[in-house]
Amino acid sequence: MNKHDAEKLIMYYEIHKRKINGDNPTRIARHLVMDYRTVIKYLNMSEEQYIEFLEDQTFRSKTLDPYEDYIQYRLEDCPEASAAQILDWLKENFPDSPTVNEKTVFNFTLYVRRKHGIPKPFVDRDFSQIPELPYGKQAQVDFGEYTMRTDQQGRKKIYYFSMVLSRSRYKFVYLIDTPFTTIITIEAHELAFDYFGGITEEVVYDQDSVLLVSENYGDLLLTDLFRSYVKQRGFHAHFCRKADPQSKGKIENVIKYIKYNFLRGRIYVNNQLLNGQAMSWLGRTANAKVHAATKLIPQTEWLIEKAHLTVINDLFVPKTPLLSYKVRKDNTVLFKSNFYGLPLGTYTGPNTSTWLKQTPANELVIYDSSKTELVRYKINPGRGKLITNNNFKRDYSAGIDQLISELSCLFGEPEQAQIYFNQIRDDNPRYIRDQLQLIRKMTKSYSMELLNQALVFCIERSVFKATDFKSVVIKLQADSKNQVKEEDPIKVNTLDKSAFKITPRKSNISDYQNLMN
Repeated sequence: MNKHDAEKLIMYYEIHKRKINGDNPTRIARHLVMDYRTVIKYLNMSEEQYIEFLEDQTFRSKTLDPYEDYIQYRLEDCPEASAAQILDWLKENFPDSPTVNEKTVFNFTLYVRRKHGIPKPFVDRDFSQIPELPYGKQAQVDFGEYTMRTDQQGRKKIYYFSMVLSRSRYKFVYLIDTPFTTIITIEAHELAFDYFGGITEEVVYDQDSVLLVSENYGDLLLTDLFRSYVKQRGFHAHFCRKADPQSKGKIENVIKYIKYNFLRGRIYVNNQLLNGQAMSWLGRTANAKVHAATKLIPQTEWLIEKAHLTVINDLFVPKTPLLSYKVRKDNTVLFKSNFYGLPLGTYTGPNTSTWLKQTPANELVIYDSSKTELVRYKINPGRGKLITNNNFKRDYSAGIDQLISELSCLFGEPEQAQIYFNQIRDDNPRYIRDQLQLIRKMTKSYSMELLNQALVFCIERSVFKATDFKSVVIKLQADSKNQVKEEDPIKVNTLDKSAFKITPRKSNISDYQNLMN
């Protein structure tokens, strides 16, 4: 007898010992991490019969033997995993694995647990029976949360919405990494109805704060946005009492099922990948397995129930209300404990305000007082952070046309200057503001007489770049003061390449030497 068989024989003795001490088969099975039916079978065996059984097992190969290392790894990583979850993982990661029934996987999982000493934590799960309803009559909705591991060995809290058709038990799930809002919940409803192919007469909910404003002595007040959604879609929204599993027992079980069969032991990468995996899981397992209560396959039942659903022909576009927020002196708005930047010049006084809207994609859209969009950001989940756009460091309070007009008026020939600046804009449209601001800065450092000379020079020689304009001004000033030799070339300084990631046109410096001498 090998070591493994000796350990199994010890287990056989332990089962009989506990029976003598008064334990029932269920308690023995729970303590030894076994199926209670196996315990009963061993209790009905004599010692000689059990030894013969072990000898027979020694020469039998198991269908799932090639996957023992993988199952051991997954059980060590997630000890609470069920046999049903192991079966789903095998289907997901080994599409060519042999077709086996759940009992085979259950027995092999117990074998791996006993062989490698991986007990399963006991979880007490309560189930409730609900009378069957007609096809197309009702769907149930609930929310769940689960903390997943990330590929960086971190932790990520996931929020999920689930809907189940009460008759067929056909399920849907939608997962995100931020808490649900009313508008995101509506988006999840639309995805669920599209997945089901229609809408039921009634949808049952828990008393969730996402959808309800408050409860007033039994009167449930829906949020304006969700009320308008229910009205347009035409279903009846029924909110059951809190902690009332008899009213929504089906969805309660689905929420647990998603948590313990799909999410548990899975690594979070991003929302898109997670929802893609969820859709595969729904088709492969959740809606493809025989339901424990109905003894029917949800996928097959859904094909019948689909004909009883109200078909969706239009698209619901939620009208998210705009919220007024004050602008701070530093051109930011405070939203959910973070500061979001606005263009310079947005703040014009103590009463300056903006309009904010949160989109289903978890974006924050900011509008000015006339409800013209200023900027949009991805909402940051942190606190006390500054989220801004680097372009806001520039002065956008004046338009390009206005800037050209104001700058042209400083020169002796405004019309000529305006033509010159417009040509710069044609040649460098992306960086025209930087070019004009450089010349405006020069008006404060050099005389206008010198700048007028440089303007004439640049127009005559077709020099349409602010940095070259500055080089001409520097050379003219140097010549007027006789501070440099005549053969000194004009240095052409272009814009910072690293900042703008462009390759500027290079002027031949000998051209400037010939022109200026």
